[in-house]
Amino acid sequence: MSTDLSRLVAQAHAASQWRTEVDRLSGSGEFEGVTVEVTGSGAVSSLDVSDAACADGGRTLSQRIVAAVRAAQDDLAAQIRRSAIVTFGEDSEQVRMATAGGEQRLGRTASVIDTDFVQTGDGPIGANR
Repeated sequence: MSTDLSRLVAQAHAASQWRTEVDRLSGSGEFEGVTVEVTGSGAVSSLDVSDAACADGGRTLSQRIVAAVRAAQDDLAAQIRRSAIVTFGEDSEQVRMATAGGEQRLGRTASVIDTDFVQTGDGPIGANR
């Protein structure tokens, strides 16, 4: 096997192992009494809301939840970047791709899936089942 081919095979193997590692990561975030944990894909896996976080009404609670999800996703993105640097080297194309992919995947505002709620002029009112 040629040296170039061996190098490419080794890089592909490292990338595959890294992706498996990333899938096992989780991020966590907290904002004003709301604590969130997200999976390696950025999906919410745990949500804890303190009684105090509910004291200012639904709209404020919703903003706190979104902020906590965002903090958890930011934590996850930082972990993914650190992991890529350790695996591929700080100046590698893989780190640039992981950073760009994280920004693309997690760089948007956290939101609910549209099909899960009935929309009214005031926002979601309940499960659409």
